Amino acid sequence: MLCPFVSCPSQLSVPFVAGLLLSSALLGLLPFPVQADQSIALAWNSSADTNAVGYKIYYGPASHHYTQSMDVGNVTNAVITVPATGTIYFFAATTYGRTGVESAFSNETSFSVPAAALLTAAGFAAGQFSFLVTGTPGARYAVEASTNLVDWFSVQTNTAPFVYADARPTKAGQCFYRTVAL
Repeated sequence: MLCPFVSCPSQLSVPFVAGLLLSSALLGLLPFPVQADQSIALAWNSSADTNAVGYKIYYGPASHHYTQSMDVGNVTNAVITVPATGTIYFFAATTYGRTGVESAFSNETSFSVPAAALLTAAGFAAGQFSFLVTGTPGARYAVEASTNLVDWFSVQTNTAPFVYADARPTKAGQCFYRTVAL
């Protein structure tokens, strides 16, 4: 059987959420990390073997040492959810026939899950609310803001670590912040 090639698309939706609440009564915060699961989109070429009826994706935190697998059926893409821990995950695929016999592993690909951002050193001074965004050094994060936890808009994109400062926090009444790894 021919093995499919597994690859990560260039645009990955990598949501990591860490939030801060700013209200008129809240002037300082202690650091608190919030980690969310990471969804990784995979796509591969279909097998030319007419006996292939499905694909299995294998993945794990070490090269060629797969600790988990997922039968995705007869499709050429899948979304795998892994803990957002700053770990590198390695992926390979197999095809299988009607009898369940699997092919050898495909070429391996990997994806480094950025560490969740940590929002720290929050403060309010001179009419400005600010906090430090840390995470994977050199990784890009977007700070998003919302007044209702439903509608989010990007207020800054930068490379960790960086300081976000909002000079308008009192005009919104209350404002929520989160970071999203890009």
